Amino acid sequence: MSQRFYASPNDAHVFSNNAVGYSPGGPFDCLGPYSKVVNCPIAGTDLRKTCYATAYADTHFSIPACTSHRHQHIRGYFSVDSEGAIEFRPMDKYKDRLL
Repeated sequence: MSQRFYASPNDAHVFSNNAVGYSPGGPFDCLGPYSKVVNCPIAGTDLRKTCYATAYADTHFSIPACTSHRHQHIRGYFSVDSEGAIEFRPMDKYKDRLL
């Protein structure tokens, strides 16, 4: 797992669930505060991890992302609800690695 997008320490955004997202910054930033998200809650668990965007948004509602847990790579996506809280949702095939 590696960070693919630059996360500017000057461009931080605090979500409503206290997760902190960092954006690349600059005039052509089309990723927003999702390049690196610290303290991001993992759906279906009580875990909070640092997650990284792996690609640009493939739909309006999700951004491909990854994290690691116990030295295992976990793929998924970011999702933001209507209250502005971000959440990392793992793909089904990786959910057993979070137990």
